[in-house]
Amino acid sequence: MINDLDETIRKLVMTHARFDENSVDITFDQPTGDWAAGLTRPTVDFYLYDIRENLELRNQEWTVERRPDGTGAKRMAPLRYSLSYLVTVWTQNQVEDEHAILWRVLAALARHPTMPQELLQGEMRQQPYAILAQTAQPSMAIGNMPDLWGVMENQLRPSLDYVVTVAMDRDVAFTGPLVLTKRIRVGQRGEEAWDQEILQVAGMVRAKDDPQRPMAGAVVRLADLGLETETDAYGRYRFANVPAGEHSMEVVVGGRTERRSIQVPPADRSASYVDWEV
Repeated sequence: MINDLDETIRKLVMTHARFDENSVDITFDQPTGDWAAGLTRPTVDFYLYDIRENLELRNQEWTVERRPDGTGAKRMAPLRYSLSYLVTVWTQNQVEDEHAILWRVLAALARHPTMPQELLQGEMRQQPYAILAQTAQPSMAIGNMPDLWGVMENQLRPSLDYVVTVAMDRDVAFTGPLVLTKRIRVGQRGEEAWDQEILQVAGMVRAKDDPQRPMAGAVVRLADLGLETETDAYGRYRFANVPAGEHSMEVVVGGRTERRSIQVPPADRSASYVDWEV
């Protein structure tokens, strides 16, 4: 996972700082004195020096995932971890070149508070949330910068603090059959009860070019009923108390609209899950 994050950072810097691949190296080594002495061309180094849980983003809620076999998995929301990189630039004793490269790196990182989806590498494409990034903010992990450089037996030099927040699934899940319709028996004590069926429509909206990527914030409507909602971070939506019958449904993403008619409940009464790829 961390190596995929490293490759994503490399891709981001090379693409948006517009470096020629043959002119600048991007590394993830500890910038010790011996390491610096062996460099032969300009190098941007991202040294991962700290990993800690982001407590501000901790979420103790449970989510339910639908599976193709008709079962569902209930699991706790992922943990969120912040990975801190010390970013430095190294050239052959040319301070002007170092400062110029450092500024270009700063601009490339600062312009992307979230990692661009098209640059994600490997497992980074499976992240359930947007990948947040902070550039050149005060570091809670480094109390004394000169001490850090002393440990690495190198001279103090200009640096950026770059913090990326990623999610890690918890190995806590329960599986079971999905509850697709609800039946409630109501009535006063001592009298015969009657059945009332409550129907709901739910599903997921995913990207057509990448079905593994959920579309958060998509607008979903039951047009003939005047009902509207938005998908959550997992691309999920739900309408409760939907009357039985045929309804007109539509999804709006990025100015594109797709429509279809749905039957509630379906003829096989497997219920009211309607998935979209937009």
